[in-house]
Formats: sequence, C-alpha cells, structure tokens
Amino acid sequence: MSAGNVFGVVLTIYFTLTLIIGIYLQSVSKRTSRELFSEFPTSQIVFHVLISLFLILSCFLNSVYVPLLSTGLCLWFVKIICNICCLREHQAFNNMRSIQNTEAFLNGIRQKVPVASFYCECFHYDTVYYRDVNGYSQTRTEKRITYRQHRYVQILGMIDHTPALYVTGQAPLIYLKLKEQILWLGDSDLMLTEISNQIYFENRYFDTYCTVDFSVEIPGLTSQNFLKRGHYPSWMNQKLLWISNILQFDVLYICMLRSRIPKTKLLVIKSCSIDPNYQLDQPQVHLDKITIPNLDVICPSNIDQISPPNILDENKQPYYTDIKPQYFDTFDINIEYQYDKQNETLNTKVDQPIDYYTIQPGAVI
Repeated sequence: MSAGNVFGVVLTIYFTLTLIIGIYLQSVSKRTSRELFSEFPTSQIVFHVLISLFLILSCFLNSVYVPLLSTGLCLWFVKIICNICCLREHQAFNNMRSIQNTEAFLNGIRQKVPVASFYCECFHYDTVYYRDVNGYSQTRTEKRITYRQHRYVQILGMIDHTPALYVTGQAPLIYLKLKEQILWLGDSDLMLTEISNQIYFENRYFDTYCTVDFSVEIPGLTSQNFLKRGHYPSWMNQKLLWISNILQFDVLYICMLRSRIPKTKLLVIKSCSIDPNYQLDQPQVHLDKITIPNLDVICPSNIDQISPPNILDENKQPYYTDIKPQYFDTFDINIEYQYDKQNETLNTKVDQPIDYYTIQPGAVI
C-alpha cells in the first residue's frame, strides 16, 4: 500500500468519526428537549461531506489527484468564508454578554426608534460579448445600475411591546435569538405606499427599470447572541471554533456546542406611526400580571413606569428626507399590557381613546 493510500485511509477515519460523533451528540440532546436545543448544522455537514470526498479521492486516485485536491481545497476555503459570514455561533461569540449587560442592552433596545428607509435603484441590462476558453464567441446579460437613492422616513410615534425575557434551566451559556417585528398604526401603511409611489414616479425616467424597496430596522439590534450566566467550560470559545474550521472538525465542535447550549428567543415588537397630524384613537392594552415558575426574569418589562403622552402639535416636517433621522432615546407614552396565557400573543381591548404619542419637540431630523 502506497503512502497516498495510507494517508487516504487516515483521512477517511478522521472525517467519518468527527461527523458521526457530532451528529450522535446532538441527536441525544434533541431527544431530551426538541425546543431547547437547536437544529443540526446542515450546511456545515454538506461542506464536510464534499470536502472529505474530494480529499480522500485525491489520495486514492493518483491519476487525477491534482484537480480533486484543488477542488477540495477551494471548497475548504469557501466553507471558512461562509462560516465567518453566516455561522450563528461565530456571530454569537462576538455578541456574548453577561446577565447585567444583557438587561442593559435590552432596555436600550426598548428605547430605540426604528429607522425606516426607501431604497430606489434605476438600472438597465446590457448584452456583453466575450470569448470562452475554447475561443468561441459567447454572450451574457449584465445589470447596469445608473442611479441610487436613499430616503429616510420620520417615525413620529412609537410604542414598545417587547415582553420580558425568561430563561429556563441552569445552563451557564444560553443562545439568545432576537427578532424584530414592526407594526404600523393608523394610516401609516397607506402613507408608506404613497411615499413609495411618489419616489417611483420621481425617478422612473432615469433608466429603463426602476425599483423601490422599503426596509425598517432597529439600530443596534443583534440577532445572534450568547447570554453568559456563570462560568462555562473553557472549550466553549471562539478560538477553538476557528481551529475547528481550519482542521475540518467544525461539524463535531458545532454539534457539541448546540448539544450543551440551550436556546431561547425574544421578539422585539414595536408599534410605530408616521402620521404627523392625525389624532389616533389608540386602544389601551392591559397586562395581566402572570408568574411562571422556575424561570429567571432577565429583563422585566418597564411599562408601568411610562408617563402619559403629550398632545401632538401640527408637524411641519416633510414626510421623508435624504438625511438619516436622529431621535431622542425616550418617548412619553401611556400604554398597558395584556398577555394571552395560551397563545402568548398581545391582545388589545378598546377602553377609551388617548392622545397621540410623539417624540419630544426639538429632535434633530
């Protein structure tokens, strides 16, 4: 048996064992709790199988080992780039916070005003002629962008509906998934549609095609996070995650992480309005104080401390602007909560109309 075949056998055993052990460990944890422990790293498993296949075949097939080895190394490099950009454990290690820092972070997110913007793009398609490797003439279509524009929409009123964060168990490290949901009040949806149409009709003559996309985000909100509750094992660190990516045992390491780290989710909910003059009859919402046993409250709701709103005067600011708005951190809002114990959804009950809510006068727009 040649040296290449021996090396191929060693690689086969190494790649197979790391894959099987990782999948087995996470399968055991998912049997205990399908809700607390996460899904398998499917993309990492696919990369692992493909890279292993090309590297092992390059050891046994001496006649074509160069293209096989080159393909395997290229896939290995692509996998590392994808893990850096998309792997949630990599992002969560960058956003690791203690309980105190997490509570301060969530309280800050509750006070943040979402940033709403329109993105306009004008473009056309060109036919490009080129020659392939065999010298034959070929054509392809390329998109040519000739004009771009960002428009920011002023959010004049906001109510935060984010519930408290509850954590189960005694795990020292918890994966926290944050997701945002923006609800538009009153005629805000209609006004956003009118603004989108206006931007389109203003810019559609710049080129053959014109698209207008709307986006809204909460500044500073990180989707992937780790919540540190105590001393966790030393092998749970970002350096070892990097080493696992390089040495091709990332499937084993990620499965070990996901089998030991429970997950929890929190939906950041905000109701917003962009109507500058309309006095909205906003129904009051009441909260039934509920207690859930054996759960630690990381960031309780501070809704009881919110003061009544000020009356909104006539706003002479434009509907949208090219300048990104800078808001104050706090709003004066009067709202209470009600939580459905079965469906865990926010319910409203019409009680009496209240005045419209707005940011304090003097904000820089």
